[in-house]
Amino acid sequence: MKLSGESKIFIAIAVITVIIVGIGVALMSRPAQNLAKSDLIPASANTIGNKNSEDYLVEFSDFQCPACKSFSPVVKEIVEKNKDKLLFAYRHFPLSQHKMAVPASLAAEAAGEQGKFWEMHDYIFENQESLSEEFLLAAADKLGLDKEKYEKAFKDKTYQDKINKDLADGSKFGVDSTPTFFLNGEKLNLFSQKDLEQAVSKAINSN
Repeated sequence: MKLSGESKIFIAIAVITVIIVGIGVALMSRPAQNLAKSDLIPASANTIGNKNSEDYLVEFSDFQCPACKSFSPVVKEIVEKNKDKLLFAYRHFPLSQHKMAVPASLAAEAAGEQGKFWEMHDYIFENQESLSEEFLLAAADKLGLDKEKYEKAFKDKTYQDKINKDLADGSKFGVDSTPTFFLNGEKLNLFSQKDLEQAVSKAINSN
């Protein structure tokens, strides 16, 4: 049977469509590659735990985010329980709707300049409902910081570029909400704090 010109065009379009769909299915079914540790945890990141551990947990978080606050004590417990087996890194992902998120990140970094990032991290989450510039400035006395040095770093926004870098990296890695966790380079889909505990436990016990 001799095909008409229109039939040939139709068949060609159908074949091309099948090929395109096949490629799309193959790409979607291919397992996502884990992100490199060096990308998720740059040298400037605030970390705690065993730096030489094979297992590492990275959190992209917002200090004004209620869900981040609820995860904070759980993360702290996980890190303390596995401090010799796990490296934890906190990275900033202040959401635009949270007006005190960036100032809180700047305050935490300013405290980190004096070796007290984690103390400020905990203090902010424990008093999240009180977040204001006045609260953040007063935190210097609460944590025993060099007040002049702390206020200068905070008011001059010394660490704004670092926060922007975290935001850019988070967006590049597919972070669209907080908190978002990556375990050994893999983005976790969590429904509860228990899911995070189980994922970390499974990873550590498998090594």
